Amino acid sequence: MPKLNLFLSSNNDHIDHSCELLRKHIGLVRKEQTKALKLLLCNLKIHTNKEIFAPRRTQAISTRRGNPLSIGARSLNSSQDALHKHGFIALEVGEWLANKHTTIISTPKLHDWFDEHHWTNDDIDAFNGQHVTLRLNEDTRSDVDYEDTKYSKWLNTNLASYSKVLNNATIQLLDEDGRVSKQYSKHTISRKFIKHNHHPANGEFLFGGRMSGPWVSLTSKERKRIIINGEPTIEIDRPASHLNAMYEVITGAPYKDGYPYDLIINSSLVPKHIVKNLSAFMQGAKSTAGTAIRVGNHYKREVGKKDSKEQDKLNQRQWLSYKKRVNSSTIIDEFLKKHSAVKGSYLRGKQYGDMIQCWEADIVFEIVLELVKRDIPVLTVYDSFIVQQRHEEILIKLMNEVKFVNRRELGRVVI
Repeated sequence: MPKLNLFLSSNNDHIDHSCELLRKHIGLVRKEQTKALKLLLCNLKIHTNKEIFAPRRTQAISTRRGNPLSIGARSLNSSQDALHKHGFIALEVGEWLANKHTTIISTPKLHDWFDEHHWTNDDIDAFNGQHVTLRLNEDTRSDVDYEDTKYSKWLNTNLASYSKVLNNATIQLLDEDGRVSKQYSKHTISRKFIKHNHHPANGEFLFGGRMSGPWVSLTSKERKRIIINGEPTIEIDRPASHLNAMYEVITGAPYKDGYPYDLIINSSLVPKHIVKNLSAFMQGAKSTAGTAIRVGNHYKREVGKKDSKEQDKLNQRQWLSYKKRVNSSTIIDEFLKKHSAVKGSYLRGKQYGDMIQCWEADIVFEIVLELVKRDIPVLTVYDSFIVQQRHEEILIKLMNEVKFVNRRELGRVVI
Protein backbone atom coordinates (compact mmCIF):
# COMPACT_ATOMS: atom_id res chain seq x y z
CA MET A 1 0.00 0.00 0.00
CA PRO A 2 1.62 3.34 -1.03
CA LYS A 3 2.23 6.14 1.47
CA LEU A 4 1.18 9.71 0.83
CA ASN A 5 3.97 11.22 -1.27
CA LEU A 6 4.74 14.72 -0.02
CA PHE A 7 6.79 15.50 -3.15
CA LEU A 8 4.03 15.34 -5.78
CA SER A 9 2.80 18.51 -7.44
CA SER A 10 2.09 20.13 -10.81
CA ASN A 11 2.97 23.43 -12.45
CA ASN A 12 0.21 23.20 -15.06
CA ASP A 13 -2.30 26.05 -15.07
CA HIS A 14 -5.34 23.84 -15.68
CA ILE A 15 -4.42 21.79 -12.58
CA ASP A 16 -4.28 24.91 -10.41
CA HIS A 17 -7.54 26.21 -11.90
CA SER A 18 -9.44 22.96 -11.30
CA CYS A 19 -8.06 22.72 -7.74
CA GLU A 20 -9.37 26.21 -7.06
CA LEU A 21 -12.83 25.27 -8.35
CA LEU A 22 -12.91 22.15 -6.19
CA ARG A 23 -11.67 24.08 -3.15
CA LYS A 24 -14.68 26.40 -3.35
CA HIS A 25 -17.06 23.51 -4.02
CA ILE A 26 -16.07 21.54 -0.91
CA GLY A 27 -15.83 24.59 1.36
CA LEU A 28 -12.12 25.02 2.01
CA VAL A 29 -11.12 28.62 2.66
CA ARG A 30 -7.50 28.87 3.74
CA LYS A 31 -4.48 28.98 1.41
CA GLU A 32 -2.82 26.19 3.39
CA GLN A 33 -5.84 23.98 2.74
CA THR A 34 -5.51 24.60 -0.99
CA LYS A 35 -1.92 23.31 -0.94
CA ALA A 36 -2.99 20.24 1.01
CA LEU A 37 -5.90 19.62 -1.38
CA LYS A 38 -3.63 19.76 -4.43
CA LEU A 39 -1.18 17.33 -2.82
CA LEU A 40 -3.97 14.87 -2.01
CA LEU A 41 -5.40 15.07 -5.52
CA CYS A 42 -1.99 14.44 -7.12
CA ASN A 43 -1.53 11.33 -4.98
CA LEU A 44 -5.08 10.11 -5.66
CA LYS A 45 -4.59 10.54 -9.41
CA ILE A 46 -1.29 8.62 -9.43
CA HIS A 47 -2.80 5.87 -7.25
CA THR A 48 -6.29 5.63 -8.73
CA ASN A 49 -8.39 2.92 -7.03
CA LYS A 50 -5.62 2.19 -4.52
CA GLU A 51 -5.67 2.75 -0.78
CA ILE A 52 -3.05 5.28 0.35
CA PHE A 53 -1.56 5.60 3.83
CA ALA A 54 -2.26 9.21 4.79
CA PRO A 55 -0.94 10.76 8.02
CA ARG A 56 -3.56 12.19 10.36
CA ARG A 57 -1.74 14.07 13.06
CA THR A 58 -1.96 17.19 15.15
CA GLN A 59 1.80 17.78 15.01
CA ALA A 60 4.13 18.35 12.04
CA ILE A 61 3.81 15.56 9.48
CA SER A 62 7.49 15.54 8.50
CA THR A 63 10.76 17.43 8.61
CA ARG A 64 11.60 20.61 6.71
CA ARG A 65 13.33 18.55 4.02
CA GLY A 66 10.64 15.89 4.01
CA ASN A 67 7.79 18.37 3.55
CA PRO A 68 8.96 20.95 0.96
CA LEU A 69 5.44 22.33 0.42
CA SER A 70 5.09 22.98 4.18
CA ILE A 71 1.78 21.13 4.32
CA GLY A 72 0.23 21.53 7.77
CA ALA A 73 -1.28 18.61 9.64
CA ARG A 74 -4.57 20.45 10.28
CA SER A 75 -4.88 21.49 6.63
CA LEU A 76 -4.28 17.92 5.50
CA ASN A 77 -6.89 16.58 7.92
CA SER A 78 -9.52 19.15 6.97
CA SER A 79 -8.93 18.59 3.24
CA GLN A 80 -9.36 14.84 3.69
CA ASP A 81 -12.56 15.43 5.67
CA ALA A 82 -13.98 17.77 3.01
CA LEU A 83 -13.20 15.36 0.15
CA HIS A 84 -14.78 12.54 2.13
CA LYS A 85 -17.87 14.58 3.05
CA HIS A 86 -18.53 15.39 -0.61
CA GLY A 87 -18.01 11.81 -1.82
CA PHE A 88 -14.69 12.27 -3.65
CA ILE A 89 -12.78 9.83 -1.42
CA ALA A 90 -13.47 7.08 1.05
CA LEU A 91 -11.69 7.87 4.30
CA GLU A 92 -10.97 5.38 7.06
CA VAL A 93 -9.48 7.05 10.12
CA GLY A 94 -6.78 5.04 11.88
CA GLU A 95 -6.43 4.15 15.54
CA TRP A 96 -3.06 4.72 17.19
CA LEU A 97 -3.59 2.15 19.95
CA ALA A 98 -4.56 -0.48 17.39
CA ASN A 99 -1.57 0.44 15.18
CA LYS A 100 -4.03 1.14 12.37
CA HIS A 101 -3.14 3.78 9.78
CA THR A 102 -5.52 6.27 8.22
CA THR A 103 -6.23 5.38 4.58
CA ILE A 104 -7.87 7.21 1.69
CA ILE A 105 -9.01 5.89 -1.69
CA SER A 106 -10.51 7.63 -4.71
CA THR A 107 -14.19 7.12 -5.60
CA PRO A 108 -15.91 7.00 -9.01
CA LYS A 109 -17.03 10.58 -8.38
CA LEU A 110 -13.40 11.70 -8.19
CA HIS A 111 -12.51 9.66 -11.29
CA ASP A 112 -15.24 11.52 -13.20
CA TRP A 113 -13.92 14.82 -11.83
CA PHE A 114 -10.39 14.01 -13.06
CA ASP A 115 -11.76 13.18 -16.51
CA GLU A 116 -13.89 16.33 -16.62
CA HIS A 117 -10.90 18.53 -15.84
CA HIS A 118 -8.48 16.60 -18.07
CA TRP A 119 -6.06 15.41 -15.40
CA THR A 120 -3.40 12.93 -16.55
CA ASN A 121 -0.47 11.30 -14.78
CA ASP A 122 1.84 13.28 -17.06
CA ASP A 123 0.58 16.48 -15.44
CA ILE A 124 2.09 15.41 -12.11
CA ASP A 125 5.74 15.36 -11.15
CA ALA A 126 7.93 14.51 -8.19
CA PHE A 127 9.92 17.61 -7.21
CA ASN A 128 12.51 18.54 -4.59
CA GLY A 129 12.63 14.90 -3.64
CA GLN A 130 14.24 13.97 -0.35
CA HIS A 131 16.81 11.48 -1.57
CA VAL A 132 18.71 11.31 1.73
CA THR A 133 16.79 10.83 4.97
CA LEU A 134 17.89 10.50 8.57
CA ARG A 135 15.70 8.91 11.24
CA LEU A 136 16.15 8.51 14.97
CA ASN A 137 17.74 5.25 16.09
CA GLU A 138 14.93 4.49 18.55
CA ASP A 139 12.01 5.43 16.28
CA THR A 140 11.50 4.03 12.78
CA ARG A 141 8.89 6.68 11.96
CA SER A 142 10.55 9.94 13.01
CA ASP A 143 12.79 11.61 10.43
CA VAL A 144 15.05 14.42 11.61
CA ASP A 145 16.59 17.35 9.76
CA TYR A 146 20.32 17.55 9.16
CA GLU A 147 22.99 19.84 7.79
CA ASP A 148 24.31 18.83 4.37
CA THR A 149 27.82 17.44 4.08
CA LYS A 150 29.99 16.98 1.00
CA TYR A 151 28.93 13.31 1.00
CA SER A 152 25.17 13.97 1.35
CA LYS A 153 25.31 16.45 -1.54
CA TRP A 154 27.11 13.88 -3.72
CA LEU A 155 24.62 11.21 -2.70
CA ASN A 156 21.59 13.42 -3.36
CA THR A 157 22.83 14.22 -6.88
CA ASN A 158 23.40 10.56 -7.74
CA LEU A 159 20.11 9.39 -6.23
CA ALA A 160 18.34 12.03 -8.34
CA SER A 161 20.06 10.60 -11.44
CA TYR A 162 19.02 7.09 -10.42
CA SER A 163 15.42 8.20 -9.87
CA LYS A 164 15.44 9.82 -13.32
CA VAL A 165 16.49 6.56 -15.00
CA LEU A 166 13.63 4.76 -13.23
CA ASN A 167 11.13 7.49 -14.09
CA ASN A 168 12.11 7.23 -17.76
CA ALA A 169 11.29 3.51 -17.69
CA THR A 170 7.92 1.78 -17.54
CA ILE A 171 7.91 -0.49 -14.49
CA GLN A 172 4.86 -2.73 -14.12
CA LEU A 173 3.67 -5.66 -12.04
CA LEU A 174 1.66 -8.38 -13.76
CA ASP A 175 -0.99 -10.47 -12.07
CA GLU A 176 -1.02 -14.26 -12.29
CA ASP A 177 -2.96 -14.05 -15.57
CA GLY A 178 -0.32 -11.83 -17.18
CA ARG A 179 -2.32 -8.60 -16.99
CA VAL A 180 -0.87 -5.35 -15.65
CA SER A 181 -2.06 -4.96 -12.06
CA LYS A 182 0.19 -2.09 -10.95
CA GLN A 183 2.46 0.52 -12.48
CA TYR A 184 5.27 2.17 -10.53
CA SER A 185 6.00 5.78 -11.41
CA LYS A 186 6.99 9.22 -10.06
CA HIS A 187 9.89 7.80 -8.07
CA THR A 188 11.91 9.62 -5.44
CA ILE A 189 14.35 6.91 -4.46
CA SER A 190 16.06 7.68 -1.17
CA ARG A 191 18.66 6.14 1.08
CA LYS A 192 17.43 6.01 4.65
CA PHE A 193 20.10 6.51 7.28
CA ILE A 194 19.86 6.03 11.04
CA LYS A 195 20.80 8.74 13.54
CA HIS A 196 22.66 7.55 16.64
CA ASN A 197 23.39 9.86 19.56
CA HIS A 198 27.14 9.42 19.10
CA HIS A 199 28.97 9.02 15.82
CA PRO A 200 32.47 9.70 14.45
CA ALA A 201 33.29 13.13 13.05
CA ASN A 202 31.58 13.56 9.66
CA GLY A 203 29.86 10.21 10.23
CA GLU A 204 26.23 11.37 10.16
CA PHE A 205 25.48 9.08 7.23
CA LEU A 206 27.35 5.99 8.35
CA PHE A 207 24.49 3.85 9.65
CA GLY A 208 21.71 2.06 7.76
CA GLY A 209 21.46 3.66 4.34
CA ARG A 210 19.26 1.14 2.55
CA MET A 211 17.11 2.06 -0.46
CA SER A 212 13.45 1.13 -0.35
CA GLY A 213 11.36 1.36 -3.51
CA PRO A 214 7.70 0.24 -3.36
CA TRP A 215 8.61 -3.17 -4.85
CA VAL A 216 10.42 -4.09 -1.62
CA SER A 217 7.08 -5.04 -0.05
CA LEU A 218 6.36 -7.63 -2.77
CA THR A 219 6.98 -11.32 -2.16
CA SER A 220 9.75 -13.03 -4.11
CA LYS A 221 7.06 -14.81 -6.13
CA GLU A 222 5.38 -11.51 -7.02
CA ARG A 223 8.69 -9.90 -7.98
CA LYS A 224 9.14 -12.52 -10.70
CA ARG A 225 6.16 -10.89 -12.43
CA ILE A 226 7.77 -7.43 -12.67
CA ILE A 227 8.39 -6.23 -16.22
CA ILE A 228 10.51 -3.24 -17.25
CA ASN A 229 9.72 -1.52 -20.56
CA GLY A 230 7.56 -4.52 -21.44
CA GLU A 231 10.41 -7.01 -20.95
CA PRO A 232 10.69 -9.86 -18.42
CA THR A 233 13.15 -9.37 -15.58
CA ILE A 234 15.49 -11.45 -13.47
CA GLU A 235 16.43 -11.00 -9.79
CA ILE A 236 19.97 -11.79 -8.66
CA ASP A 237 21.25 -11.70 -5.06
CA ARG A 238 24.70 -10.69 -3.92
CA PRO A 239 26.16 -13.91 -2.48
CA ALA A 240 26.63 -13.83 1.33
CA SER A 241 26.01 -10.10 1.09
CA HIS A 242 26.51 -8.93 4.69
CA LEU A 243 29.54 -11.11 5.33
CA ASN A 244 31.19 -10.29 2.02
CA ALA A 245 30.59 -6.59 2.66
CA MET A 246 32.52 -6.96 5.92
CA TYR A 247 35.37 -8.70 4.10
CA GLU A 248 35.45 -6.10 1.31
CA VAL A 249 35.62 -3.17 3.74
CA ILE A 250 38.06 -4.76 6.19
CA THR A 251 40.32 -6.82 3.90
CA GLY A 252 39.68 -5.23 0.49
CA ALA A 253 38.22 -8.37 -1.11
CA PRO A 254 35.27 -10.73 -0.59
CA TYR A 255 35.72 -14.10 1.11
CA LYS A 256 37.49 -16.42 -1.33
CA ASP A 257 37.84 -19.78 0.45
CA GLY A 258 34.60 -21.47 -0.65
CA TYR A 259 31.09 -20.70 0.58
CA PRO A 260 31.42 -18.53 3.71
CA TYR A 261 28.46 -20.10 5.53
CA ASP A 262 29.70 -23.69 5.19
CA LEU A 263 30.53 -24.81 8.73
CA ILE A 264 31.40 -28.32 9.89
CA ILE A 265 31.09 -29.33 13.54
CA ASN A 266 31.56 -32.90 14.78
CA SER A 267 32.12 -34.03 11.19
CA SER A 268 28.68 -32.80 10.05
CA LEU A 269 27.56 -29.72 8.13
CA VAL A 270 25.58 -27.23 10.20
CA PRO A 271 22.31 -26.30 8.41
CA LYS A 272 23.15 -23.19 6.39
CA HIS A 273 20.10 -21.19 7.49
CA ILE A 274 21.25 -21.55 11.12
CA VAL A 275 24.75 -20.30 10.32
CA LYS A 276 23.40 -17.40 8.23
CA ASN A 277 20.95 -16.29 10.91
CA LEU A 278 23.52 -16.49 13.72
CA SER A 279 25.92 -14.47 11.59
CA ALA A 280 23.28 -11.84 10.74
CA PHE A 281 22.04 -11.39 14.31
CA MET A 282 25.57 -11.32 15.75
CA GLN A 283 26.12 -8.08 13.87
CA GLY A 284 23.73 -6.20 16.14
CA ALA A 285 24.07 -8.17 19.38
CA LYS A 286 26.54 -7.89 22.24
CA SER A 287 26.66 -11.51 23.45
CA THR A 288 26.34 -15.05 22.14
CA ALA A 289 23.36 -15.65 24.46
CA GLY A 290 21.60 -12.56 23.14
CA THR A 291 22.28 -13.68 19.59
CA ALA A 292 20.73 -17.11 20.20
CA ILE A 293 17.61 -15.55 21.74
CA ARG A 294 17.16 -13.23 18.77
CA VAL A 295 17.61 -16.07 16.28
CA GLY A 296 15.03 -18.18 18.14
CA ASN A 297 12.57 -15.27 18.09
CA HIS A 298 13.23 -14.83 14.36
CA TYR A 299 12.22 -18.43 13.61
CA LYS A 300 9.12 -18.02 15.77
CA ARG A 301 8.09 -14.84 13.93
CA GLU A 302 8.57 -16.40 10.50
CA VAL A 303 6.37 -19.38 11.41
CA GLY A 304 3.73 -17.06 12.88
CA LYS A 305 3.29 -14.99 9.71
CA LYS A 306 0.09 -15.40 7.71
CA ASP A 307 2.08 -16.18 4.56
CA SER A 308 4.59 -18.51 6.27
CA LYS A 309 5.83 -21.40 4.15
CA GLU A 310 6.44 -25.04 4.95
CA GLN A 311 10.16 -24.27 4.69
CA ASP A 312 9.81 -21.79 7.58
CA LYS A 313 8.36 -24.52 9.78
CA LEU A 314 11.09 -26.95 8.74
CA ASN A 315 13.78 -24.36 9.53
CA GLN A 316 12.37 -23.81 13.01
CA ARG A 317 12.23 -27.55 13.69
CA GLN A 318 15.84 -27.90 12.55
CA TRP A 319 16.89 -25.03 14.80
CA LEU A 320 15.16 -26.48 17.87
CA SER A 321 16.55 -29.94 17.15
CA TYR A 322 20.10 -28.92 16.28
CA LYS A 323 20.71 -26.69 19.30
CA LYS A 324 19.94 -29.66 21.57
CA ARG A 325 22.94 -31.45 20.06
CA VAL A 326 25.27 -28.51 19.56
CA ASN A 327 25.15 -25.43 21.76
CA SER A 328 24.63 -22.20 19.82
CA SER A 329 27.72 -20.69 21.49
CA THR A 330 29.77 -23.55 20.02
CA ILE A 331 28.45 -22.77 16.52
CA ILE A 332 29.28 -19.09 17.01
CA ASP A 333 32.81 -19.86 18.29
CA GLU A 334 33.54 -22.10 15.30
CA PHE A 335 32.12 -19.54 12.89
CA LEU A 336 34.31 -16.78 14.35
CA LYS A 337 37.37 -19.01 14.11
CA LYS A 338 36.62 -19.56 10.43
CA HIS A 339 36.19 -15.82 9.87
CA SER A 340 38.94 -14.52 12.13
CA ALA A 341 39.71 -11.72 9.63
CA VAL A 342 36.39 -10.01 10.44
CA LYS A 343 35.82 -11.41 13.93
CA GLY A 344 36.35 -8.01 15.54
CA SER A 345 33.25 -6.58 13.85
CA TYR A 346 30.86 -9.08 15.46
CA LEU A 347 29.08 -8.76 18.82
CA ARG A 348 29.63 -5.00 18.95
CA GLY A 349 25.99 -3.95 19.46
CA LYS A 350 23.28 -2.31 17.38
CA GLN A 351 25.19 0.80 16.34
CA TYR A 352 28.03 -1.24 14.88
CA GLY A 353 25.48 -3.54 13.23
CA ASP A 354 23.87 -0.51 11.58
CA MET A 355 27.30 0.47 10.25
CA ILE A 356 27.82 -3.01 8.75
CA GLN A 357 24.40 -2.68 7.11
CA CYS A 358 25.63 0.61 5.62
CA TRP A 359 28.74 -1.08 4.18
CA GLU A 360 26.46 -3.48 2.34
CA ALA A 361 24.16 -0.64 1.18
CA ASP A 362 27.20 1.32 -0.06
CA ILE A 363 28.36 -1.59 -2.23
CA VAL A 364 24.85 -2.12 -3.58
CA PHE A 365 24.71 1.57 -4.52
CA GLU A 366 28.10 1.41 -6.28
CA ILE A 367 26.64 -1.31 -8.54
CA VAL A 368 23.53 0.82 -9.11
CA LEU A 369 25.72 3.77 -10.13
CA GLU A 370 27.45 1.66 -12.78
CA LEU A 371 24.09 0.55 -14.19
CA VAL A 372 22.83 4.15 -14.19
CA LYS A 373 25.91 5.15 -16.26
CA ARG A 374 24.74 2.59 -18.81
CA ASP A 375 21.13 3.88 -18.61
CA ILE A 376 19.96 0.47 -17.35
CA PRO A 377 16.97 0.66 -14.96
CA VAL A 378 17.52 -1.50 -11.89
CA LEU A 379 15.34 -2.17 -8.86
CA THR A 380 17.00 -3.11 -5.59
CA VAL A 381 15.56 -5.23 -2.79
CA TYR A 382 18.13 -4.84 -0.02
CA ASP A 383 20.97 -7.02 -1.39
CA SER A 384 19.39 -8.14 -4.66
CA PHE A 385 18.98 -6.52 -8.10
CA ILE A 386 16.14 -6.75 -10.60
CA VAL A 387 16.99 -5.97 -14.24
CA GLN A 388 15.67 -6.89 -17.66
CA GLN A 389 16.77 -10.42 -18.51
CA ARG A 390 18.89 -9.18 -21.42
CA HIS A 391 21.09 -7.29 -18.91
CA GLU A 392 21.82 -10.34 -16.75
CA GLU A 393 25.40 -10.75 -18.00
CA ILE A 394 26.25 -7.08 -17.40
CA LEU A 395 24.81 -7.22 -13.89
CA ILE A 396 26.76 -10.34 -12.92
CA LYS A 397 29.96 -8.80 -14.31
CA LEU A 398 29.46 -5.64 -12.26
CA MET A 399 28.60 -7.62 -9.12
CA ASN A 400 31.93 -9.42 -9.47
CA GLU A 401 34.00 -6.34 -10.30
CA VAL A 402 32.57 -3.40 -8.33
CA LYS A 403 34.28 -2.76 -4.99
CA PHE A 404 33.53 -0.80 -1.85
CA VAL A 405 34.48 2.88 -2.18
CA ASN A 406 35.08 5.07 0.88
CA ARG A 407 33.08 8.04 -0.42
CA ARG A 408 32.92 9.69 3.03
CA GLU A 409 36.71 10.00 3.11
CA LEU A 410 36.77 8.68 6.67
CA GLY A 411 39.68 6.78 8.18
CA ARG A 412 39.26 3.57 10.19
CA VAL A 413 36.10 4.19 12.19
CA VAL A 414 36.16 3.29 15.89
CA ILE A 415 32.84 2.92 17.73
